[in-house]
Amino acid sequence: MNREMNRKRIGVQKFHAVVWIRSTINRRMSSQKAREEKETKRGRLDARHNYLLKTVADHLMVPQTDIEDNILEGFQIELMDQFFLRPTVSLIMFCAPKTEPVEASPTTNGVANPLVAAAAASAAVPKPAKARVKVYITDGKTEKIETDCQILYFIKTAEKPLTLESAMLLHKWLNFGYLELKKTEVKGAHLVEGIACMLQKIYIPALCKTNNWGGLPALQREEMKWEIVSNLEGFCGMLNNASGSLEDNILLRKCDTIDLTVFKSASDYMEAANSADDLMLVEQCFTGWCKQIEQVLAESDQMRKEADDIGPKAELDHWKKRMAKFNSLLDQIKGQECKAALGIMIAAKSKLIKRWKQLDTQITDSANEAKDNVKFLYTLEKFCDPLYKNDPVTMVDHIPGLLNAVRMIHSISRYYNTSERMTSLFIKITNQMITSCKNYITSNGTCKIWSEDRDVVVDKLQASIKLNKEYQASFQRTKKKLEENPEERQFEFSEMYIFGKFDAFSKRLEKIMHMFDLMKSYMKLGESKIEGIERYSTRFMVIINVIKKKSYDLLDHRKMDFDADYDDFCNQVGELESDIQRFMEDSLDKPYTTQAALNLVKKYQSLNIAHLDPQQKFGKILQAFGKDIEEVQRRYQKQKNEPPCARMLPPISGKIAWARQLFRKIEQPMLVFQQYPGVLESEDAKKIIRSYNKVAKVLLEYEVVYHQAWLKQIDVIKSGLNASLLVRHPDTQVLYVNFDPSILELVREVDCMERMGQEIPPAARLIKSKKNSIKASYSLLSTMLNEWKRITGLIPTNFLPLMQPHISHVEEYIRPGLTMLTWSSINLDSYVSQITREMGKLELLINRVNDLCTYRIDAVLKEMGQTHLCELPDYTAWTVDHFLNRTETVCNTAAIQLQLKSRQVEKATNELIEIMMSYEQTKQLNGETAQDEETRPSSSRTPTPPTTAKSGRPTRHSARGLRTLDSEEDQRPGARSRLRKRLLRESLEEEAKELRNSFQHRNLEAVLRATRSTLETLKKRVQVSSLQMYEFAPAQGSRKSETPLFKADIILSIPNIMMMPGLDEIQQGLNTSIRLILNVSKCIMQWGQGDQEPPDPVPVNPPPETKSPRITVVNPSTTKAAVTSDSVRTYFKSISENKDISKMASLLSTAINATKSEISKALEQFKPYHALWNTDQEKVEQEFLAEDPTLGDFESMILLYEKEIDGIADISETIPVGAIALESANLKDSLIAEAKGWKLLYGSLANRKYKNRMKEIFELVEELSKKLGRPINDLDDVRDSMAALGKIRSKEIEIDMVIGPIEDSYAMLNKYELPLLKEEAEIVDTLRYAWEKVLSQGSQVQSHLVEIQPKFKRTLLENVCTFRSEVDNFAKDYDANGPMVTGLAPEEASVRLTIFQSTFDDLWRKYDTYSSGETLFGLTVKEYPILGKIKKELNLLQKLYTLYNTVIQTVNGYYDILWLDIDIEKINDELTDFQNRCRKLPRALKDWPAYNALKKKIDDFNETCPLLELMTNKALKARHWERISTLTGHTFDFESESFMLRNIMEAPLLQFKEDIEDICISAVKEKDIEAKLKQVINEWNHEELTFSQFKNRGELLLKGQQVSDIVSKMEDSLMILGSLMSNRYNAPFKRSIHKWVTELSSTTDIIESWMSVQNLWIYLEAVFVGGDIAKQLPKEAKRFQSIDKSWVKIMTRAHETPSVVTCCVGDEMLGQLLPHLLEQLELCQKSLSGYLEKKRLVFPRFFFVSDPSLLEILGQASDPHTIQAHLLSVFDNTKCVKFHEKDYEKIVAISSKEEESIELDKPVMAQGNVEIWLGQLLKMAQQSLHTVIRTAAMAIYEATSFVFLEFFNTYPAQVGLLGLQLLWTQKAEAALTAAKYDRKIMASTKQLFNEQLNQLIAQTTTNLTKVQRTKFETLITIHVHQHDIFEDLVKHHVKYPHDFEWLKQSRFYFKDDVDKCIISITDVDFTYQNEFLGCTERLVITPLTDRCYITLAQALGMSMGAAPAGPAGTGKTETT
Repeated sequence: MNREMNRKRIGVQKFHAVVWIRSTINRRMSSQKAREEKETKRGRLDARHNYLLKTVADHLMVPQTDIEDNILEGFQIELMDQFFLRPTVSLIMFCAPKTEPVEASPTTNGVANPLVAAAAASAAVPKPAKARVKVYITDGKTEKIETDCQILYFIKTAEKPLTLESAMLLHKWLNFGYLELKKTEVKGAHLVEGIACMLQKIYIPALCKTNNWGGLPALQREEMKWEIVSNLEGFCGMLNNASGSLEDNILLRKCDTIDLTVFKSASDYMEAANSADDLMLVEQCFTGWCKQIEQVLAESDQMRKEADDIGPKAELDHWKKRMAKFNSLLDQIKGQECKAALGIMIAAKSKLIKRWKQLDTQITDSANEAKDNVKFLYTLEKFCDPLYKNDPVTMVDHIPGLLNAVRMIHSISRYYNTSERMTSLFIKITNQMITSCKNYITSNGTCKIWSEDRDVVVDKLQASIKLNKEYQASFQRTKKKLEENPEERQFEFSEMYIFGKFDAFSKRLEKIMHMFDLMKSYMKLGESKIEGIERYSTRFMVIINVIKKKSYDLLDHRKMDFDADYDDFCNQVGELESDIQRFMEDSLDKPYTTQAALNLVKKYQSLNIAHLDPQQKFGKILQAFGKDIEEVQRRYQKQKNEPPCARMLPPISGKIAWARQLFRKIEQPMLVFQQYPGVLESEDAKKIIRSYNKVAKVLLEYEVVYHQAWLKQIDVIKSGLNASLLVRHPDTQVLYVNFDPSILELVREVDCMERMGQEIPPAARLIKSKKNSIKASYSLLSTMLNEWKRITGLIPTNFLPLMQPHISHVEEYIRPGLTMLTWSSINLDSYVSQITREMGKLELLINRVNDLCTYRIDAVLKEMGQTHLCELPDYTAWTVDHFLNRTETVCNTAAIQLQLKSRQVEKATNELIEIMMSYEQTKQLNGETAQDEETRPSSSRTPTPPTTAKSGRPTRHSARGLRTLDSEEDQRPGARSRLRKRLLRESLEEEAKELRNSFQHRNLEAVLRATRSTLETLKKRVQVSSLQMYEFAPAQGSRKSETPLFKADIILSIPNIMMMPGLDEIQQGLNTSIRLILNVSKCIMQWGQGDQEPPDPVPVNPPPETKSPRITVVNPSTTKAAVTSDSVRTYFKSISENKDISKMASLLSTAINATKSEISKALEQFKPYHALWNTDQEKVEQEFLAEDPTLGDFESMILLYEKEIDGIADISETIPVGAIALESANLKDSLIAEAKGWKLLYGSLANRKYKNRMKEIFELVEELSKKLGRPINDLDDVRDSMAALGKIRSKEIEIDMVIGPIEDSYAMLNKYELPLLKEEAEIVDTLRYAWEKVLSQGSQVQSHLVEIQPKFKRTLLENVCTFRSEVDNFAKDYDANGPMVTGLAPEEASVRLTIFQSTFDDLWRKYDTYSSGETLFGLTVKEYPILGKIKKELNLLQKLYTLYNTVIQTVNGYYDILWLDIDIEKINDELTDFQNRCRKLPRALKDWPAYNALKKKIDDFNETCPLLELMTNKALKARHWERISTLTGHTFDFESESFMLRNIMEAPLLQFKEDIEDICISAVKEKDIEAKLKQVINEWNHEELTFSQFKNRGELLLKGQQVSDIVSKMEDSLMILGSLMSNRYNAPFKRSIHKWVTELSSTTDIIESWMSVQNLWIYLEAVFVGGDIAKQLPKEAKRFQSIDKSWVKIMTRAHETPSVVTCCVGDEMLGQLLPHLLEQLELCQKSLSGYLEKKRLVFPRFFFVSDPSLLEILGQASDPHTIQAHLLSVFDNTKCVKFHEKDYEKIVAISSKEEESIELDKPVMAQGNVEIWLGQLLKMAQQSLHTVIRTAAMAIYEATSFVFLEFFNTYPAQVGLLGLQLLWTQKAEAALTAAKYDRKIMASTKQLFNEQLNQLIAQTTTNLTKVQRTKFETLITIHVHQHDIFEDLVKHHVKYPHDFEWLKQSRFYFKDDVDKCIISITDVDFTYQNEFLGCTERLVITPLTDRCYITLAQALGMSMGAAPAGPAGTGKTETT
């Protein structure tokens, strides 16, 4: 029973477990479905949704994903879509309630999860709770807005739908706002508070700060702004009041103990009253209500606490709140609950009724009172509005109405007319008036009274005072009216309470007005220009500023601080007034001039300050005036002969003006004194008047005298008009206008005399009348000469010789102005016009020449120079072939164009020369006609003076011809003219030829510039492209210079990634394009070849039939001959041999190959993808499956390769690397295919795994279905059915757990689009259904078995009896005739065993069936021991005879195997297995005959196997089989196809076993020797030489790395051949081995000799080919030329025979020629070494330069600019030199690595031998540095002008450091010298050094450049050491400059007498060597360094040497 219960309990548990698992799976599926729906909605989110969600998330400070998770639930996203798209929806709100943190629960959806619960129970540390963010969307209608939440709302202003295209403009069309609703118990209060808070904190402050109100006037703008703000504040007040009313409402406590709503009628009241329990509960509730009401009444009767400045509206707000509170109570009392409770209490006649009625009466009275007061105060509200909105000016008009309203309330109101309330109301009115006045004065608090206009503020103050007066007057008028009507209630209020504040406020305003008046009076001090008065103005401003800076509010009449400050202000102003009075008296007492004193008096009078009387100082001023008269008299006596005149006045007028100025100086004060008659009445004044009259008389006489003298000079000046018009400078021959300046001075005197009113004589007036004509003539001549200068200046310098005849022609017309014409001549205009006409002709000719030069020569040459000979890609790279095609096309076109333009320039040049030698020139060459002689002025017949060029020097033809003619006066005119013409013609022809050559040179420069610019552009493009490495391809619109030149594809060639085409092909294409560019110049002919056609360009690539199969080596000597022909001369030679062109071509020839490393790096980015094809898929598959992966593992691997595919797809299509754009499209396709292969692999593995599981389940289902579907006819059927049912029970849970993953696996395959059979998908869909069907079938079978059980039990018992007799019969037969009968042969025994085994199997099957039936029906199981015994015996026999039969069959089968197919290894394995199985047989079987026969058969065949294994080796040849046949005497037909093992086994192999083994081993060894020999031969038959490019001469070099590899391989091969030679089995191959050893040894020697020759040839080729050294060593150059030809011959043969061995030992050429070349090259090298030694002796610093570098320097000596790269080798820190901008070879400055420069004192010409001018440069650099040091030393010793830090910023770092040491030495030695007289000098000097050190340290904290920082750090390092030294001197009390403590230091002096900088250490002096060191760092100087200095100095002083020694890092090098 217990077992059955346990079984049932276990079954129930299993059932529940299955149910839980299924529910968990369902929940997961539902959650998965929900997640999928959420992801679907998330996909609908676009930029518009993200804008709203991001705004909300940023404001709530939560992740945006949390907001998205909230709004994706339900239909909230639809609300957002409606908001965007529907015009009617303009509002959307995001509500975020504040939630509490939520703890994790161990339950899920109400179902307890035991795993989660257990985990929660076992957790030792609780996890902190995390608040969940909840956000929902509403439009204000669909969802209720909660309290205690945040609302973020968006208002749409656009009327059109907001589509996705307008997402970028959402910020313009959406307004965003925020509301925070606090948690409250009152319904609606949270919303009201939120709106009020938003208005108060956002909108009102924003409006107050806003100044942009459109076009409103300023005054109206402020009024409107104030009105809007006031209305908003009022509205906020209403909202706050409403919120306060809602919160202040009193809610009677609900009766929780009893439901009062059920009591509705009187009977209900009586029933409740009769119930003691209900009555008690009602009384408790009733009592609580009474207490609440009593508390409210008590609180309302208490005195209010109010601010002392509130207005009348506060009173209305108070009564409104009170009315709302009591009305709320009345409403509740009238409610159903209160009525029910009151009814019950009345029915029960409770004592509380009386208390309740009293409270009810009080509440009603309070409510009526509040209502009545509110009603009357509402009538007052409209009269109070002006107090809040109007200013005091307009407020006055509203006061009478306000007081009448108050009077009405006082008269009519029932409750509010008490004295206390009315007084309080009046006080509030007064408060509001004061508040309005303050706002009016301060412009609503926007400014202070001091910042406004003073007059405006005063008006406001007066208006406020007026308001107070009118307010009190209106009150008195109202009060008087009430007194006249005694029946009416009187105003019996305290006026002190009502008006006291306003009176105090008015008094405060009056004081402020007084202060403004004082300010207005004293502000004139600042406007006054009295000297010194400004300090009183400043003092007054200080007084004002003090009062202005007071922090308290001046308008707050309660602040008593103002009164004290006001009194202080008045006292200070009084003191200021007294000081100004004293200042006036003092200033007037100063010694001013009379006029200045009078002006000062006027200024004081203009101040209008009381108590100031400046007129009392007139007496003193009059005395000063007397002194002024005396001063004027003295000045007159002193200056009357040479008076100071004004700058623009002529002399006479200036003197008269000076006399008049002195007179005015005494006249003006006298006029002022005459305005005060009383001043001139004293005796002193009369004396002054007499003196004044005397001086005035003298000044007037002075004026008359000078005027008369001027009248006499007029006739003399008039004679200047008779001079010639022009004059020539005797030295410069420049023409000038010959005009007397005194004529113009006379005209100016006339003008001035007229202005001063003096007499003018007629002659002067006549000259003045001609002023304009004279000036016009002067201007005309000046303009003419300027024009002549301008026209001659238009002539270019190179045209001047040819233009000289034309210039001389014009000068013939100018000549009369030098001799005949004067300023009185009347034909000046015709003279000038004639010259102008001739100058116009000359200018026309010059312009024509210049235009021709500019537009037909210069412009064409410019176009030629700008011609592009190569086209580069714009935005997309080109292939090499396309680039070459485009380049060839462009070059062909450019060649034609350049040739045409060259001819155009040539024709234009010829035309230009013809124009300049045209008619005008011919006219002079052929002589003048007789008519010209007669018509030309006689003066023009004089010899022409020599003309000058622009520089003032005589031109060639004038110097050679004209000057000679002028000196030979004795020659006849005709002969002189002919000689002149001949010389002039020859000179002009020579100049024309030179001009033509210059233009031809410019033509060549243009072609050169075009070629150079093209190559430069190509080079820059290659270099600029190199900067773009490892970036993606440039976007459209990027700069063209960023686009790579060439395009190459990246391809996958497993196992490598390669580029097509390769670098060599691209470089070859670039080289071809360069040759195309250079060949353009072959089509451009030089000038002077007529109309001959230009030659066709030599093709870059020869025709196919002429091409060498490998490469063509170019010989420089033959190239030059092939460039040009004798018939046509082109520019090719000049262009190709240009240094810049050659250099750029050389650079470009290696530019592409130089990017090999960058290409490799670029391809390395694909290295992570190598695993896609390098990984062994089978191995990975085995390792992956060995870990028994789950479905998640499969999916993760598939996802991994999905990401790989995405990453590959994201790779840029173009990868720029230098000038090459790598195209990755093909590679990406290959990589994606590889990645997809891996993805398919893992998909197939997953499919295979879960397909197998699915197959197993289906097989099980089919098996069980078949078993359960069989009809049950016997016990076997019953047993099978029971077994099937048991299997179902055992497999049910397992299968339920497996079906889910199988379904998930196929879903995953569908998800990632992996291949899947349709049949498998269909099976997956029916899998679960089939299993459930089997479960149902099992239940039916179980029921059927219960029904048929009795019938089968009876049948079982009958069959058991029959089976017992069958067993007995079988046992008897087995004993008599079985396989164990003695004497049976093994074969017979095997047959019997088979028969009896079959019979026994049938019996044993019946035994199993009947035993199972007995067990099934609960019967006793019968035992049969005999069957068990027979079974054991048969099992033993079966093992023995099974092995016996197998061995016999196998061994016999070996004999029939063909010899070619035999597998000895397999035979050995099988025999070994047979031996092991035989050995493992039971011990009882080993005595049987069958066992012995079996063992013998195995051992016999096993002995023959090793020998057979040796004979099967493929190394056995025919010769070996012949030897075996001879040995055994048996014939082996091993070549026959039917040759079998049987034929071998027939021979006596075991008899000759050892000999046969020796023959087989020999065959194997010979095979190995043959294989190695073949490998060596094959390797060297295919090994070829590779070559590298040498400059532009072709591939003339062996690649060094490849040659080293060849030599290494040869050594390895020789080692292998040597080992083969010593092998005893090498007899068949001995001759061949010896031959190859000889050839390889010879090849090795030749290659080593070849490389030695190559290295020497490369070294010497740069020297002797095209260099400057070759000219200085002609013999060696000739020898090297012969060597060079031999070398080219060797390399040509090597190209033709590239095989290494064949080339080296094919004939004896290399073996004989290479030693000879090596010997010749060593002779050249020896001569070169001697040459270099000579150069080093001339310039010893060359000893520090290596031979290759020195050769490079000497080889490029013709170009001094190439020395820049080697300067650091010969100078300490001179990195580069600066050359003159125009003079190419002039060095003007040197620069260090730190870019510090020193200008040379004298430029150094880099001409001649480089060693010579380098020595000159060294000396000049040292001299220039010494000059800078001398200047710095002078600056240091000039103590007055020396500025410490400025010194270091002025001079270079080296000089600054030396200056610091000089300064330290000077200061320290001066202190030591003066120490015995001045005790403090040492301390003060130490302090000086300390301050200097601090200044240097402070500089390091500023923003310095790298060089500046190094400089100051070095200065600090040195000065710290100097500071420490001097500190030690002070510490040791050293006071003498001859003390050893001072002498042992390094001391620096600049000796002016010897002009040297001396460094002294002890008694040894060193001269500073002036080597330019730049700005280098210095190590710290230690005491050890100082000791080394002393020791080294002493050694050098004694002409000895020294070397510091010590461990590393101690400063040995730095010290030296």
